[in-house]
Amino acid sequence: MSVPEYLELFSGQGAGRVRVRFQQYDGKIASLAFSPREVLSLIAPENDTFHQYLRFDDYLFEVLKYEIEPKTQTLTIVAAPKQKGNSA
Repeated sequence: MSVPEYLELFSGQGAGRVRVRFQQYDGKIASLAFSPREVLSLIAPENDTFHQYLRFDDYLFEVLKYEIEPKTQTLTIVAAPKQKGNSA
């Protein structure tokens, strides 16, 4: 199973905004513009489920939640560093 890099999932263009909120980690990552149809990039093609892990600057994080706010066209990804013992 391949784990995608956050910055490669979205085009950086469009009316929507992707934000990342980290838990158990003090780092920050830039928000990106995106087109709402790019939400499909959150689905792993090999098993047709949402990505459970993403890479941020090549560091592995577990996705805890995806939040979609239609009114503001905002997608928030909530993620935490991958815990040892969990397989990706």
